[in-house]
Amino acid sequence: MRLNVARTLPDSLAAMPATALAEELGGPTLFDLRKGDHAPLFVSVLLHGNEISGWDALRGLLDEFRQVSALLFLANLDAARAGVRALPDQVDFNRVWEGGDTAEAALAREVTARVAAANPYLAVDIHNNTGQNPPYSVVCRADRKTLGFAGAFARRVLLASQPGGFQTRRFTRFCTAVTVEVGTPDDPDSTARASGFLAKLLTSYPDPPADAWSAEKLALFETVARVTVGDATEIEPTMQRFNFRRAPAGAALTRSGPLRAQSADGTSVGSQYFRSHNGATVLTRPTILAMYTRDVESAQRDCLCYFLEPVERATERPGGRVGVAPTNLQ
Repeated sequence: MRLNVARTLPDSLAAMPATALAEELGGPTLFDLRKGDHAPLFVSVLLHGNEISGWDALRGLLDEFRQVSALLFLANLDAARAGVRALPDQVDFNRVWEGGDTAEAALAREVTARVAAANPYLAVDIHNNTGQNPPYSVVCRADRKTLGFAGAFARRVLLASQPGGFQTRRFTRFCTAVTVEVGTPDDPDSTARASGFLAKLLTSYPDPPADAWSAEKLALFETVARVTVGDATEIEPTMQRFNFRRAPAGAALTRSGPLRAQSADGTSVGSQYFRSHNGATVLTRPTILAMYTRDVESAQRDCLCYFLEPVERATERPGGRVGVAPTNLQ
């Protein structure tokens, strides 16, 4: 797997759906559009090949990106051609940014080195969800600048400590970094959300847009557990209605089959949240969900959902981390 580096954006890209990019570009491509000594904006799309809204937003703004200092990364184009998250023989492109000996990890190291050397003022990774979620941002550091950019996309912000290896977690070490989750790929509003956010960034350099939610008004959550399934697990797709809401005790997470839940340090915490009941897995306590997926393949390749807790207090903490007022779950 080889990284292509290009200095110009071909006009032909504006008309190309994600499925056509592999043939046009040949593989993962980093467009280096830096100008002078202006710190660039980094944007990545298609780390998961079937999450196309980021690319559809970006290709509608190519003329605008030609006018600014930017780095654009078009990632898993082979998976995009097939319309899947990742090809069967591939490692997940968004789980390789903190190491590994795979071809995907080697490419991630090269991209990371090039982007870090460019000293971007912001890195944005655009994703779709496979289940119904309200729009939200994901961050790994809760300083005011990071929350400012996150709040320019949505009021809900997820402070994520897992899983390991995702791009924003790695890029947070050298720049302000945000993931935006824009909705499902089949919803045209998802592209509109991504386009609107990018348009804001293009006119607010290098600070968060003026209309961003303030840190004190954000609904900030922390991940406390990652929930994974077994091969025989039958999921309960109606549970996606509880994404970013508190599901009641007794609600069935699955119709049958086992679940596992781990905290960020790898501790098994499932017994604190659910139990088996007549073959199903049911919650034993009210629990906020996020990213509960309706897609069985995504659940098996990645996870079923995350459990969240709201960040409760408005305080400045060491390192510039900011808490917010109690979250109102609507």
